[in-house]
Amino acid sequence: MSCRGLCKKHPRYTPVKKIEYAKGMKVCITCDRAIFVNMEETKCPCCNKNLRTRPQYHGDKGRLAREATMRRIFTSY
Repeated sequence: MSCRGLCKKHPRYTPVKKIEYAKGMKVCITCDRAIFVNMEETKCPCCNKNLRTRPQYHGDKGRLAREATMRRIFTSY
């Protein structure tokens, strides 16, 4: 399916320039990179495709893994 324009009206839609997956942002590639924050669903409310929850590029994946490790270390104490 293609974008129907419902994503821009969704209450969890947030227009930002930098996507931070560690903060709970999810991205729909079909809907012109629509970004949703703190949404439990893994499907786009507009086109019903899977939302991206992890970075696509290798450099960002390493940073995300380091942040998750640090969070795990500090919450265990």
